[in-house]
Amino acid sequence: MIKLESISKVFPSKNGDVTAVNNVNLHVKKGEIHGVIGYSGAGKSTLIRLVNLLEKPTSGKVYINGTEMTSLPQEKLRKTRQKIGMIFQHFNLLKTATVYDNIAIPLRLLGYDKQEVKKRVEKYLSIVDLSEKQDTYPAQLSGGQKQRVAIARALSQEPEVLLSDEATSALDPETTDSILELLLKINEELGITILLITHEMNVIQKICDYVYVLEHGDVIEHGSAIQLFTNPRENTTKKFLNTISQRKLSPSLVSQLKLKGTVTRLTFIGENTGQPLLAQVSQRFQVVPNILTANIIELKNGIVGNLVIHLVGEKEQIDASLKFLDNQGVGIEELEGN
Repeated sequence: MIKLESISKVFPSKNGDVTAVNNVNLHVKKGEIHGVIGYSGAGKSTLIRLVNLLEKPTSGKVYINGTEMTSLPQEKLRKTRQKIGMIFQHFNLLKTATVYDNIAIPLRLLGYDKQEVKKRVEKYLSIVDLSEKQDTYPAQLSGGQKQRVAIARALSQEPEVLLSDEATSALDPETTDSILELLLKINEELGITILLITHEMNVIQKICDYVYVLEHGDVIEHGSAIQLFTNPRENTTKKFLNTISQRKLSPSLVSQLKLKGTVTRLTFIGENTGQPLLAQVSQRFQVVPNILTANIIELKNGIVGNLVIHLVGEKEQIDASLKFLDNQGVGIEELEGN
């Protein structure tokens, strides 16, 4: 549905050219939700604006549903863009227009008659649970409600693709969760393909099928959400994951707890998450597992459990216990800094 082939964007400046996006390849299949995560300045906003050609690429090709966008004349490009909805961090609502008119005005400008405009506004306000707010002005709405209006406006043109530019970064955690649940609902019930950019790992966790990690314009790592949450390769990815699942114990904590020997991070996937494997380790081997941290992360397509443990015992017994866990499909990683 969305395909980027060797896309690059270079901005000229007085001090020389600046490469915002460098040779990025990306493919989002119909009905999937893909996320691009990166720190500020990574090139995320430029990348998503290249998808609907609000920014024209310096090189490479953009395809939407098989149509090469980069080769279209301006008139056909405008028409094709109608099938690409976009929501923004700061909502971009008209302050002097009601909720109804914020959705209706773009439809009127596209030439829809009054009856069709009314039908669509009411339909999509119902989908975002704001039917009772159609005569309200943006100043009277909460941040989450404003974003729901923006989503209804994007949906009212009945796009095949929805782009999200940091749509939850200005919202509190509870409101963020409600917007993410709404995006999941839209994806599942309307079949709309979604590409989002974010700097929040919990957004990736809750709704994404596939993830791209962007750094200085380059995709440094990509894979399914479960792959990245269980086996990240790059330090940037590990730093993002550390915001929701502790991957590294600080040297001061290791010293304070007087930890010596093997400190290991265990990753349990799917069925293994609910199995008492650590209890079996203590029964089968002459080791004592000391649990330092533990959590379970619920992803869109699976469950990942994490344990950081300190194994106390003879090296031969510790090695045997880790081999047993490895044979059971448990991910094993000696933590950095220990």
